[in-house]
Amino acid sequence: MPRLKRAQYWVPANILEKIPLHDAAHGFRQGRSIVTNAQPHCRSHVVINHDFKDFFPTLKYARIRGLYRSLGYGEQVATILALLTTKAEVQQVDLDGDRYYVKQSERYLPQGVPSSPALTNILCRRFDTRLQGAARSLGFRYSRYADDLTFSGSRESARHLRKLQWRLESIVADEGFHLHPEKSRVLRRNSQQEVTGIVVNDRPSIDRKTLRRFRALLHQLEHHGVEGRSWGNSPNVLNAARGYANFVVMVDAHKGRRYLEQIGRIIKKYCYRS
Repeated sequence: MPRLKRAQYWVPANILEKIPLHDAAHGFRQGRSIVTNAQPHCRSHVVINHDFKDFFPTLKYARIRGLYRSLGYGEQVATILALLTTKAEVQQVDLDGDRYYVKQSERYLPQGVPSSPALTNILCRRFDTRLQGAARSLGFRYSRYADDLTFSGSRESARHLRKLQWRLESIVADEGFHLHPEKSRVLRRNSQQEVTGIVVNDRPSIDRKTLRRFRALLHQLEHHGVEGRSWGNSPNVLNAARGYANFVVMVDAHKGRRYLEQIGRIIKKYCYRS
C-alpha cells in the first residue's frame, strides 16, 4: 500500500521526530547507535541486560491515540493518526462476490512500520526517566536501545542487584510492559560482557571468535570462491559479508575498512569472471 507507507513516513518526519526524547534512548535516533548505547557501560564490574516481551504488540491503539492527544491534536486528528500508525490482525472473508477483511484483534503498534520506532521512543520517555532515576539512586548506569534495557555498575553498586531488579520489575509492570523471562543476563567482569552485540569489557569491540570466523570466511571467498559459503541467514554471502564489515566499521573504523577493501577485491574478482 504505497500511499499508506508514504503517510507512515510523513508522520515521523513532520511530527514525531520533532519531539524531545530522553537521553537514555539510543535506538532509531540520528547520531545514536548500538555503539553509543554500549559506550556508557564499558569497564563496568557488572552489566545487566533485559529485553521486553512482545514490545510492539503491547502498545495498543488507545495508548497511541492518547499520545497524539497529549501532543495537542484534537480527537478527530488523533484518531486518524492513530489509525494510520497501528494495525489489527485481520481475516480475509469472501461473501457474495465481495472480499472483506474482518478484524481479529485490537489494533496495536506494528513492527517494521516507519512510524513505529519514533512512537516507541516517545511513549518510553516517562519509563526511561523512572528507570534512570531508580538506577542512579543505586549507583547504576542505564540505557535503552528499542526493547533492550541495559544497566551497569561498579563492585559497590553490584551489591544492590536485587533491589535494582525489584524496582525494574515494578516500573515495567506499572508502565504496562513485560520483561522477557528468558532474555535477562547478569554479566560479571570476569566474563565477556556484551551490550546490543558490542563487547564492553574494555572499549567497544567485536567478539573475537566471531571476527576470527569472519576473517576465515573472507580468506575462503578470496581464494576458493563463493560456492558453498554463507554468513548469517542471507542467501547472498557477498552482501552478507559486506553488511557485517559495515557493522565492524561502526565499532572499529580502521579494522572495518580493511575488511571492506578485501570484500571489494573479492566482488571485483567475481564480477570480472562473470
